[in-house]
Amino acid sequence: MLTQHYTAQQRRALNQIWTAAGEYGFDPLFLAMGSDGVPDSYMNCIVGCVRKWYGAEMPRKLFAAWELDRRQAMLDDLAWLALENAAFQRELPHRPVLEEARKAHAADFFGQEYKLSRQEWWAKNQLVYTMQSARWKSVLGKRAPVMTSYERKLSDALLCSGELDAEELAAAILRTFAQAGLFDGTARSKAPLRLHFDGKWALAMTKFLPTQIVHTDVLTLGQAEGSGGDKAKLDLRRGKLRLNENAETDRLYIETCFGRSFYTPEQLAAAEQALCTANHLGCHLWFTSGIPDPEHARSSEARRMAQEAALQCKRNRDAYAKDSGLYQNTILRLSEQIRSCIQVHSQTETERSRSGRLDSPRVWRAAVLEDGNVFLRDVATCKPGFSVDLLLDGSASRMHCQEAIAAQGYILAESLGRCGVPVRVTSFCSLRGYTVLRVLKGFADKNENQKIFNYFAAGWNRDGLALRAAGDLIKSAPEGRHLLLLLTDASPNDSHRIPPGEGNPFGREYAEQAAVKDTTQEVRALQRRGIRVAAVFMGNNYSAPDAAAIYEKSMVRIQGIDQLATAAGALIRQEIQELTD
Repeated sequence: MLTQHYTAQQRRALNQIWTAAGEYGFDPLFLAMGSDGVPDSYMNCIVGCVRKWYGAEMPRKLFAAWELDRRQAMLDDLAWLALENAAFQRELPHRPVLEEARKAHAADFFGQEYKLSRQEWWAKNQLVYTMQSARWKSVLGKRAPVMTSYERKLSDALLCSGELDAEELAAAILRTFAQAGLFDGTARSKAPLRLHFDGKWALAMTKFLPTQIVHTDVLTLGQAEGSGGDKAKLDLRRGKLRLNENAETDRLYIETCFGRSFYTPEQLAAAEQALCTANHLGCHLWFTSGIPDPEHARSSEARRMAQEAALQCKRNRDAYAKDSGLYQNTILRLSEQIRSCIQVHSQTETERSRSGRLDSPRVWRAAVLEDGNVFLRDVATCKPGFSVDLLLDGSASRMHCQEAIAAQGYILAESLGRCGVPVRVTSFCSLRGYTVLRVLKGFADKNENQKIFNYFAAGWNRDGLALRAAGDLIKSAPEGRHLLLLLTDASPNDSHRIPPGEGNPFGREYAEQAAVKDTTQEVRALQRRGIRVAAVFMGNNYSAPDAAAIYEKSMVRIQGIDQLATAAGALIRQEIQELTD
């Protein structure tokens, strides 16, 4: 073998495998590396033990059986769960310390899942994650996650015994895959790429490419009642949408996970008609203030998400309580900065008094009515005169810092509230084509900032549509002047593609520069409406230029909460000055 082809960390993993196998110099089929590039010592030990007890030929033939299959990555992961249990049982009598190493690995699995990036999180296969979660919870002596009967049977079947020899173990794994309908012994490659065209493009393409006639149902939207009872006519050109056979399932899933929408169906239809256009054609909106309830979840997946949401709420509260002294000090400092700025830029009101500038039209009242208030004087008022919408990025890319974001949201809302500024706190994410705006704390919830700790991260983030929807919510703000403040990583990304359009016949992914450009356009559109838009950026270095392009000078970057009072204070003072001038 040529060890120079491996990095330093990979060579560490190699040594771990060789030590467990008691054999040196071979190239293993797999290296176990964490998402941060650090070797996974326990799984590398298992790779070595598989080599030690079952030889080199059995694993090679087993993994080659489904090579190039469209489910290869999933089958690899599930096979290693089966091999892990068998190799652990074989090796444990000879290496008792392996039991503690296994428990440490299980604990690390649940610790690391909150630190994955958006791409790493969504690259996970749901079935694999469920099987891994069940395995490692069992190792830690915890209750198994909520699973379907199919998932329970598969999880039990992957607990392969260490008493099996190499051939019996390989046969057991293949039999388990066949019974579960995952792999029948024949590798099937990915289906070829298919593109669907209609209209003028379809006419052009039929001259050059093979065609296929596909029947599609069409849903035509008519009229929807507005909030005031008057019927608002909808654009029928946009009403011609292909019917998604899973539309009702998706809507029920979103409602189960996030709660009912406080928009009526008619209001929601009208909002989608007005806002889900151009780059967001075919998307949906959901406005809610609900909290996921595991007791009333309609599916095991929704129940699992509700349970995790409740657990995250507890984590948020515990993390805040742990450093409450630091956070209270931050609130005091930030409140003082905001209050001072409001006083400096306070508006001047004129009132009647017994001294000041003479109010000539009222002089007669002094002689006739003995009313001495015939003078005018200017009085500074400290009323803020504006409201704030705090928008929290609730996508899976924020999973590694949910506690910090919840604390930041609470600190900002509490500081503004103490200065008399009306504040609403909303998180946003997107799932199954729905951009969900979840109001954690409304304007009317004056002393209920604790609700902000219900924040959790999941899904994608279609920032452009979220900003449009936030602009719709701002219509209900109690003040005419408004600041929209975002806590964001400036990395918009969504599974729902940008549809084909002029100069873009094939559509494109809602990611990278296309998504950044769309978000920038929506920020400018809000600014043209007179809404101040600012951002507190807490993200990676590669997203910093995008944040600067989107929010320009109305953006500050922080690395931790200890910087929030200084950085956010300066930003808010700047925005208050612009609002009051």
